[in-house]
Amino acid sequence: MTDAEEPEGALEGLKVVEIAEGISGPYCGKLLADLGAEVIKVERPGAGDASRGFAPFYHDEPSPDAGLLFGFLNTSKLGVTLDVAAPPGREILHRLLAEADVVLVGGRPAAIERAGLDYASLSEAHAGLVCTYVTPFGLTGPHAGWQGSELVAFQASGLGIMTPAERRGSPEMRPLKAGGHQALMVAGLTAAVATMHALFAREASGDGQCVDVSEVEPLTSHQFLNLARWTYTGDPGYRGYTEGSGRIWCRDGAVFMLLFAGQEHQWQAFLDLMGNPEWAQGPEYRSRASLGEKTEEFWARVHEWAGGYGKQELYREAQGRRVPMFPENSIAEAVESEQVRARGFVQEIPLACGASVRAPTAPYQFSETPVRVRRVAPSLGRDNDAVFRGRLGLTAEELRRAREAGVV
Repeated sequence: MTDAEEPEGALEGLKVVEIAEGISGPYCGKLLADLGAEVIKVERPGAGDASRGFAPFYHDEPSPDAGLLFGFLNTSKLGVTLDVAAPPGREILHRLLAEADVVLVGGRPAAIERAGLDYASLSEAHAGLVCTYVTPFGLTGPHAGWQGSELVAFQASGLGIMTPAERRGSPEMRPLKAGGHQALMVAGLTAAVATMHALFAREASGDGQCVDVSEVEPLTSHQFLNLARWTYTGDPGYRGYTEGSGRIWCRDGAVFMLLFAGQEHQWQAFLDLMGNPEWAQGPEYRSRASLGEKTEEFWARVHEWAGGYGKQELYREAQGRRVPMFPENSIAEAVESEQVRARGFVQEIPLACGASVRAPTAPYQFSETPVRVRRVAPSLGRDNDAVFRGRLGLTAEELRRAREAGVV
């Protein structure tokens, strides 16, 4: 099937200008672009998005076009270079924004304001524009000017207190973060959803607005149960919350079990799964909450019992008895699972260096307007001629002078 025969995307006709580096802002732009929006990624002349230098690289050979993270985060986008802080560059940017529905801006508030990208400036020039800002701590508040990162966002959200599990109750062990870039990816997803809500509001009112997304708050909002504990009981959560979860070692790996203290039917179902052994008949084993001093002995016996099972076997046995247990998968096991294959979640995506790699697709599916990679992530300045000359009408001489001045 050719591009001309491909069905339109859900966001066909939406025009977005992305002025964001790293992960959270570009991931927001990617989600919109893969759904059919025209996203023009604006990068710094000569340097480009900092994530072009992030490992890993295809075949471990660093180059601006071989970064796997950059290649994943910037699919389906057009790419131009423009110094938006310089007056000539800012003039060109405003010509782009005059045709746009959304501008996506990343960075810290002070730098955003210095570049003239603050909401007051942009909304005055473009009344209907939706301006989405993805910043470390948001545009307001005493921490607005602070720097951020994946580790900062993960820890500041309050989620990091539980990592690793072994540190619970041990102040000597420093907290870590989950693998990858989960906090920043969640922030990007949140920004994409929030942007769409602002666009729906614009359909009704005709007005654009400021969408202010902090990289910290999306993960914080996921902790509704922990926040409820603090609200109603005053528990500050210094030790983290296990929620009855525990890793159980099998002969070929591990499973995780999630037994809530208040769900006694789950506890009994778990004892049934183990065959209601004689050693578990005492009153201290009537519930999870009653284990007390027997906790360590209990889990030692559980591990001994589970060692006779493979993790998939035990998982299926548990599910059949409505015991909340699931296998601990490696990345390879997750990617190669029957479910992931059947959904087509992992597919080949092209890189600007000419290679292709397997990567996750969008975390949702549309029946009539499917998500798809429309073009490879841009090499630096790939679409300067098409956008600046073809769309904005700059002459070859004007573009040459802008290049010599470092504006594009």
